[in-house]
Amino acid sequence: MIILNYMVIIFCGIPGAGKTTIAKQLVKELEKQGKVKIFISDKISGSFYKKIPRILEENLNKVDFLILDATFYKKKWRDLVYDLARGYKVFLIYIHCPLATCLKRNKKRRAGILEKAVYIMSHQIEKPKRPDISINSQEIKPEKAVKIILQKLRG
Repeated sequence: MIILNYMVIIFCGIPGAGKTTIAKQLVKELEKQGKVKIFISDKISGSFYKKIPRILEENLNKVDFLILDATFYKKKWRDLVYDLARGYKVFLIYIHCPLATCLKRNKKRRAGILEKAVYIMSHQIEKPKRPDISINSQEIKPEKAVKIILQKLRG
């Protein structure tokens, strides 16, 4: 079964949850279906959330799958994507695991985020009430997570 094209995929979760690891593996699979573009907040200078309107404007209709990989720990940022991507399928993936696991993973990152920031985001995250998929990355390995996501995308 083929996945619908012209889709915006949001990865949401605190730093160290495993969003980027899973998102990058998903890109490889989605490239078999069509053109994919991924925006990873860690690789974009300045405020990623202020750049969302431009990212969407410049990329919708030009790719089959637009992946936004950031914490999106505030609901208003996710809502912004839904508002600006009207007419497109927006798919929300919430990646989570225990805080201790996120902190441990964050320490191993090349450009780790301040531990204090991870604590703050973990306490301030406005967890999605109805994500399309919720994955506990401590229990589910990235390869399995990608299979689950692809299955859900295929409907």
